[in-house]
Amino acid sequence: MSSFFLARISLKRVPVFLNRYYTSGAVGAESLITRLKDDRKTFMKEKKQTELNVVKGLLSDFTYHVKSANFAEGSSEEEALLSVLQKAIKRRQDSISQYESGGRPELAKQESDELKLLQSYLPKQMSPEEIEEELKEVIHEVGATSGRDLGKVMKAWKFDAVRADRKVVSDIAKKLLQ
Repeated sequence: MSSFFLARISLKRVPVFLNRYYTSGAVGAESLITRLKDDRKTFMKEKKQTELNVVKGLLSDFTYHVKSANFAEGSSEEEALLSVLQKAIKRRQDSISQYESGGRPELAKQESDELKLLQSYLPKQMSPEEIEEELKEVIHEVGATSGRDLGKVMKAWKFDAVRADRKVVSDIAKKLLQ
């Protein structure tokens, strides 16, 4: 009787679908990609259309970036998502300034709301005081003495633009090198 059951069991291949474009490799901590997907579901359920459009647009831009020729196969998808996020933030900032100069405050407010949502996905930013302390160390290491050495200082700056905006770093470095 047991041979009958053994003959009836068939091993079927179970298809496994791996979503290549949204996996991050992060095991312990919640990845940004997972957080965006969860927020997309939440915004759909809560019918928050503006937030949903922002998150869906960001995920769409990310997918397009990963599939494009600009994406290096060895690079991290998490870093690529942060790059796409920064570009989206920069676009919103430019739009806000254009709408304000064009006399369209309602559109500027909409863009600023989207900007706040996008900035909530960025990692913790360095404060100007932290940037200044790190810059003092970099200036000492490089041996910079005047504004002419600004390029050396910026080249030696080791923090990525996600944690410290390059413009803010440059402005503080100019102030310190005077």
